[in-house]
Amino acid sequence: MRRLPAVSGVLLLLVIAAACGRNEPEAANEPALCSSGYQPRELADRPLQLALPSLPGHPPVEHQPAEARTTDAAAIKKIAAAACSLPTPPSDIACTLELGPSYELRFVDTQGRTTTVTAASFGCQFVEGLGSQRYKAKPLWEALASAGLPAAQPR
Repeated sequence: MRRLPAVSGVLLLLVIAAACGRNEPEAANEPALCSSGYQPRELADRPLQLALPSLPGHPPVEHQPAEARTTDAAAIKKIAAAACSLPTPPSDIACTLELGPSYELRFVDTQGRTTTVTAASFGCQFVEGLGSQRYKAKPLWEALASAGLPAAQPR
């Protein structure tokens, strides 16, 4: 009879240990670059162009913006930290309908994992690709500019 309470106690401990790992549902959705142990290898930054319709009878203009790269691990960590620290927008947010450039940031870590982040420099300055949507990208623009990479002018 003494074994039954001991087995129950062990099972209870296993259930508690398993439940403790489920307290952070958003952390599982976050990319590796938002973890404290992130080890960057390279960051590629390029402005994205708006897709404009071509004139009838004229072929579309094929122009890809130049891509800038850095392998400076300290600078990449600062940029990743700036992006990951951006707030999530409230559900009732209202943004202007202005247009402007966006930027694609492609982070590659030392294990070869790639995280692509798209940041808009207009309206609410939404940032996509970090698990949850972020906004107010001014700290991201400042971190990119301080690393000498293409960035929007902070507003």
